[in-house]
Amino acid sequence: MKRERSAKSRRTPKSSVRHLRPSSPRVLSKILADHLKALNQRDLDRLMTFYADDAVLVFPASPPVEGKANIRRAYASFFENWEETSTYDVVIMSGATAAVEGTVTGRHRTLHLRIPGRIPAPSRAYRHNFAMFVELEGGQIRRQRVYFDARDLVKQILGDV
Repeated sequence: MKRERSAKSRRTPKSSVRHLRPSSPRVLSKILADHLKALNQRDLDRLMTFYADDAVLVFPASPPVEGKANIRRAYASFFENWEETSTYDVVIMSGATAAVEGTVTGRHRTLHLRIPGRIPAPSRAYRHNFAMFVELEGGQIRRQRVYFDARDLVKQILGDV
């Protein structure tokens, strides 16, 4: 006798895609503006209020930074070595996610790039565009991914190599 499988056992496995609860555009816009202000003012304590305890921060040419404590250490190091200002030129919001296009201008304070045979050079100004995706959950940043041309940034900092 052939046994019928119940509807419950025929369900497809749960998707690994996270479905974040939508945020109002006004709330998401305010969070992004306040986050940018804290970043540009180098206010580490204020900046950390925007991140969930298990948040993930991803930048080019770096491993993902996982957890609020590690994100705090990453920003502290960043503020120590980099002096820059970001602007958001275009922001598109959908649900609990924002896509951002922006521009960064700045100066590297110390040459922490350890490249064999290179003599530390004086600080150089740089400018680059970036794209960023910010996902919110419960009013806090759950995941932030930033994309830019890291090779171009290094070239601007080091000059002609």
